[in-house]
Amino acid sequence: MSSDDLPLPDDVDTLKSMLRAMAAKAARTEALEREVEVLKARHADAEERIKALLQTLKSFDRARFGRRSEKFGGEGQIGDADAQQTFVFEEIETGIAALTAQVSPHRRGTATRAPRPRKGFAPHLERVEVVI
Repeated sequence: MSSDDLPLPDDVDTLKSMLRAMAAKAARTEALEREVEVLKARHADAEERIKALLQTLKSFDRARFGRRSEKFGGEGQIGDADAQQTFVFEEIETGIAALTAQVSPHRRGTATRAPRPRKGFAPHLERVEVVI
């Protein structure tokens, strides 16, 4: 259907109200498009930060548990370097959790499914009464 075939009213007031409604709809659409662009940029920034934090976490994890991890203090002894690494791990995990919550706020709680009903014991394992 072309624009020439559209049925338009001959009343000027009705045409004006239709034009105002179209302008309001166009303004809402533009605002939503701007919001989508802002959210996409925010999402991309958060994804980059998450990647950087995960890379840092991976390198610290490799340093902590890699081949040369024995260089940090003796057994059962927490050295300054180990305490610093623990602090860095906690900071990174906190940052990742905050960014993940920012990127996907609809995933607030983890969805858990209902526990399965337990099956009964096999008939040969059922309670046996002993009479003395």
